[in-house]
Amino acid sequence: MTPNDPRDHHYVPQFFLRNFAVDEAKSRITTVGKHGPMAVWAERSIESLGYERDFYVHLRAGIPVSVETDINRRIETPISQSDTWAKIVSGRTDALDQSDRAILYALIRHLEARTPHYQATMNELAQIARDPLAEIALDDEERAVYAAMHADPNLAKAMRNHMAATTAWAERSFKGASIMILRSPIAIRSSTTPVFAMPVPPHPAMALPLPGMVPYQLVLTINPTTIACLVLGDFDGAFSNREIDATTAAVFNRHFVGQFAKFDYVRHLITPPDNIVVDMTWAPYDLVESSVRKIVFRRRA
Repeated sequence: MTPNDPRDHHYVPQFFLRNFAVDEAKSRITTVGKHGPMAVWAERSIESLGYERDFYVHLRAGIPVSVETDINRRIETPISQSDTWAKIVSGRTDALDQSDRAILYALIRHLEARTPHYQATMNELAQIARDPLAEIALDDEERAVYAAMHADPNLAKAMRNHMAATTAWAERSFKGASIMILRSPIAIRSSTTPVFAMPVPPHPAMALPLPGMVPYQLVLTINPTTIACLVLGDFDGAFSNREIDATTAAVFNRHFVGQFAKFDYVRHLITPPDNIVVDMTWAPYDLVESSVRKIVFRRRA
């Protein structure tokens, strides 16, 4: 690291967050943010969201190394300057087709792997791997990797940083994966953990590497009315783009609220005020006060 290297590392790229901006300058979005037992919906600055100090720093031979610049140069800039992203930003998601598949795949896998939530999951697996009676069946090689991560937290950070700075680790799954673009008639939510896993019906082509895994899809809201869904497996690179109805869209929105309520590292729910009181009180929150500019909730005991 040099003295000029940035130290506030956004694990949710600002170019992505600007897609949900509510002002002409594209500098502000509306979110429900966690404050201990309280959750507050309000307008917030994009620059102040989705970052941690020195998040992409690990040690190499005792020397701090940052991959923040590499992430920007290798992944964020190429994606944000692509024709695919231009379609998304301009609201032309109906024009997304097979030619956009590589960028969409890279975007989903990248945003999946670069967050505190993903790091916490890796840490949990490292803890599980120490228990010979754990329900998740890990082979000897996996247990060795997780044991090394548990013994050396810096190794876990270095591995996460490597995944954040390249998509090479995900290339093997690209060819067979299925991508679906779902266009909604209502606003779709997102969060500062923008990619989440959502259960889907089982299919023999799915990749489920661990015994007992629930069939899932990776879901990413790419603009306020469009979702991209990725299913890993042997689907021969299938691609589809279709409209969904408001009822189906509301199911996705509920899942985002559920993720926000369940996981500590989902810190901001990106959402307009539409139906937020109904869905937050469906989750374990009570409404405390509401106005045009601020809605306050308290988590139930």
